[in-house]
Amino acid sequence: MQVHRVVSEAVVQRVFWVEWFHSTPHINLTLHPVNSTFNPFSPVYQESLGIIGSVPAGILILTLLVLLLYLLTRCCDNRPRKPGSITCLKVTLVLFAILTLGALAVSVWGNEEVHEGVTRMVHSLGNITSLTHSLSNQTTQFDQTIRRNLEPQLNLFKETVQQEQIDNGTVKMFIIESLHYMQGNISEVLIINVDDINSMMSGAKMGGLVRMLGVAELGRWVSTLGLTGILMMVVLVVMAGVAKHSRCTLITFSVLGLLAMILCWGLTSLYLVTSVALSDWCMDPNPFLEEQLGKLVSKKVPAYYLRCDPTQPSPFATYLTHAQKAAKVVLNSLNKVTRIADAHYESNLIHPRLDRISSYVNTSQRSLAEVASLLECHKWHQHYNTALSATCDQAMSGVVYLLLSAAGSGLLFTILVWFTSHTWIYLNHKAEPGSCEERDPFLPGRGSRGGTLTSLGGPGYSRPRHSHTPPQTPPFPGTLNGRLYHSDGMGSMGGGSGSAPTTVSTMGRGDNHHNHHHSHSHSMGPNHGQYATLSKQCKTLESSDFY
Repeated sequence: MQVHRVVSEAVVQRVFWVEWFHSTPHINLTLHPVNSTFNPFSPVYQESLGIIGSVPAGILILTLLVLLLYLLTRCCDNRPRKPGSITCLKVTLVLFAILTLGALAVSVWGNEEVHEGVTRMVHSLGNITSLTHSLSNQTTQFDQTIRRNLEPQLNLFKETVQQEQIDNGTVKMFIIESLHYMQGNISEVLIINVDDINSMMSGAKMGGLVRMLGVAELGRWVSTLGLTGILMMVVLVVMAGVAKHSRCTLITFSVLGLLAMILCWGLTSLYLVTSVALSDWCMDPNPFLEEQLGKLVSKKVPAYYLRCDPTQPSPFATYLTHAQKAAKVVLNSLNKVTRIADAHYESNLIHPRLDRISSYVNTSQRSLAEVASLLECHKWHQHYNTALSATCDQAMSGVVYLLLSAAGSGLLFTILVWFTSHTWIYLNHKAEPGSCEERDPFLPGRGSRGGTLTSLGGPGYSRPRHSHTPPQTPPFPGTLNGRLYHSDGMGSMGGGSGSAPTTVSTMGRGDNHHNHHHSHSHSMGPNHGQYATLSKQCKTLESSDFY
């Protein structure tokens, strides 16, 4: 944290990030440096901020292109992977998911820092608004005291003096002229100067702006927390997919993670522009505020309160001096009139009026003194200095934390999407085409077709443990695979008892070559020597496969 003397009497605290981001090159589209003074209404300054904010956007576009090329290279890669490689990917996904949660947690901290800083700033602006309302109330009270109370009482007292007859006419004329002189000072000097002060400050009412800032900050704080929570839930999706070994869950995260990556890089652009603009303003905030407030009030007023330079006179000094002189003249004249009236008029006749006039004059003087006190720059500048410190120190730090969190989360989401897209390809992968071992439980596995059906023949042959018997046709005489045909002396395979010897001799590969040849020649049938299969993916078995 550093201190910086922005004004003559106040030392403003600002974090070191201010100078660091302020030193960011400000360039235009032609890559020429431009002025880095904060001026958001300048097209040149807006262009420089836009170029700075386009850096994360360019990184996002480049990342999406690389990710697209990566997916294009992986979409046709169906090579089987060892379980160890997929396990390594799953462990890597979990580690990066934890890192992403940590990066998102930084945004929670930064969000709280920004909220506290902006809340302090809004509170200080509220105090300035309260001073403005107090000044307006005091001038209004002063005006009402003069117009509704003091002037009517002076007129009534003048009528009383005029109606009452005394021996000394000169004294009577002196009292009447003194009352007329008092009324002139009140109406032409006192009221006019106070009204001028009030009109100079009437445009400085910021109650609506302060309330709008408070509501906007509350909405920003809540929305940032909600957005961070949603991103954390997206990270939990990938962890759930790894834990469940779910391909569908990881594919879902690939889509959500891509959206989260785009969102994080977009927030990075926003926070980067905010950090640079805020640092530019914190380096010298007075010129911009003087220009904007000068549109609402006299230009001398914001310069007086923002800088509070004791060497510079107050813009209200002339009006206050004239009003105070007029009030002093009124009070002196009232004292003279009171002394003379006490000597020539009855007390019960004039003192009720004079007492009221004296009370109103004293009230007016107190109100004028309070107005003069409220117009002093020290209180205003103290609240302004507090708001400036809260913005350039705590709020600025929070914005930087949000920037780092968004950039880190965007990078980590990019890595997670890469690894997830690489992982879900190898989860729940289907068997190779043409593999019969997972298709038909009735057919033998690879390398076991020779000895499976041979077990039907030779005596003493032991069937393998995991061998399967090929499907046989129903035991109806004269049929093969359920279809009727005529045979010259041959029974059906697996048919009645009369054909059993022929079947055993054929399937068991007996010594009679003639029987073997005869059985083979007549067993073709309507299926042309092929057995029916249960899967289109499996190889069609021929009769020669069993011999």
